[in-house]
Amino acid sequence: MYETILVPHAGTLAGDQALKHAIHIAKSDSSRIIILNVIKPWSNPFFEELDYNDATTHVQIESIMTNMQETIRKFLAKRVSQCREEGVKCEGIFRTGNPANSIIKYATEENIDLIVMAKMKKKSADYKSFFKIGGTVKKVQEKVDCSILLVET
Repeated sequence: MYETILVPHAGTLAGDQALKHAIHIAKSDSSRIIILNVIKPWSNPFFEELDYNDATTHVQIESIMTNMQETIRKFLAKRVSQCREEGVKCEGIFRTGNPANSIIKYATEENIDLIVMAKMKKKSADYKSFFKIGGTVKKVQEKVDCSILLVET
């Protein structure tokens, strides 16, 4: 029924729960899993004020980005290995960009059959109104044509 399952994973315990559900479905359906990790591009007002000709600053920023990418590679490799140990074909993908837009784009371009993603339990009204969060899940739900399984954590 599902050939390819996309699991957007931000490196959280909630993402691990969604992955467990995806593994269960993939095992019963002989599906393959794509684990997608998306981080927003580096954006910090402090760095915008620095002199871009300062070589030390560039080296420090490059070092931070390199360390972050290595951490993500290890994170993905561990989850891919977990899937393969369960007998499920799996691949880990890393993207930089807006998480919702990246998930939507990947799902559309790769003809994903099912997205399994974590959904945080409802936040208090005060919290929601303070941050005005639109929510990655909501945006993905509105824009993709494939089935979505939301794992509430």
